[in-house]
Amino acid sequence: MADEQVTITVDGQTVQVPKGALLVEAAKVVDTEIPVFCYHPKLDPVGMCRMCLVETGMPGKNKDGSPELDADGKPIIRFMPKLVTACTTPVADGMHVRTATPRVTDAWRGTLEFLLTSHPLDCPVCDKGGECPLQDLTFAYGPDLSRFYKRNKYHFEKPIPLGDLIWLDRERCIYCARCVRFQEEIAGDPVLKF
Repeated sequence: MADEQVTITVDGQTVQVPKGALLVEAAKVVDTEIPVFCYHPKLDPVGMCRMCLVETGMPGKNKDGSPELDADGKPIIRFMPKLVTACTTPVADGMHVRTATPRVTDAWRGTLEFLLTSHPLDCPVCDKGGECPLQDLTFAYGPDLSRFYKRNKYHFEKPIPLGDLIWLDRERCIYCARCVRFQEEIAGDPVLKF
């Protein structure tokens, strides 16, 4: 038996996706990448980082249940007043998703700006330079300048060995909890906590 499909529209492109799929995965079907930090397909969704905020809406309905139409006979889409996390929101039949609006891009830029307030910004000497999701997403969606520049950021002890394979660098942590959740959900060895 085939999985039940629902029809959604992402940035004007209509597509069918499995019922219950998360918006972040459904958007990939139409080659729309929604930026994420805390999301991973093998982990339970939590929506902690707020990086994947998008606009969602559903076709409006009249009091009698019939579709609400505009003057041209097209369905009126009623968008939610607040942005939602694409990594925790399942698709619904008829849903419309917008990722390329000023409101969404401003949310992504704001999230990155806040993450960078406590980050050391040592990209040129960082051992993860060129392989860093924070660096990549900042180049793609982040602010050119921060309103929260702090000359004397608090500095933590540099990498603390937690074992032979794990080193904790608290200055670079963005509190996405992927490492904690991996240990709890996948490895079954909950060693790390916030």
